[in-house]
Amino acid sequence: MSEVCELVIGRGQDIKSAIEAFILEKGWDNVYISGAIGSVCEARFTAPVSDAFPPQVEVNETGSLPGEMLSFTGEVMAREKMDPALKEIYKGDGPLFVHIHASVALCGNRVCGGGFQGGKAFRSLKVYMQKL
Repeated sequence: MSEVCELVIGRGQDIKSAIEAFILEKGWDNVYISGAIGSVCEARFTAPVSDAFPPQVEVNETGSLPGEMLSFTGEVMAREKMDPALKEIYKGDGPLFVHIHASVALCGNRVCGGGFQGGKAFRSLKVYMQKL
């Protein structure tokens, strides 16, 4: 079993870019993201709006408000290892597919979550990953 690695993402850094850079630097091509702890801002999430497939999604954004990360789990893989159905939904041009589901607590007892599309670390965010 491989060790769990911690990536500390500093204030204002783009979360998905930092994860992708870390994994590319390590030379990994199949990774499990087990969690994260910290605060985020400018987070964007998608969630299906119907039962159609491929899914039609709506984007929800937290705006500049900071929030506390409640859940953060996912997988990262080389694009060529992606399920063909996922390739139709998640288009991109980078060498890795970063697929994360997350939720964030915001002021006023609000929670926003779904497919994590991006965001920035507010104070900092620690992400825990393991090579598969």
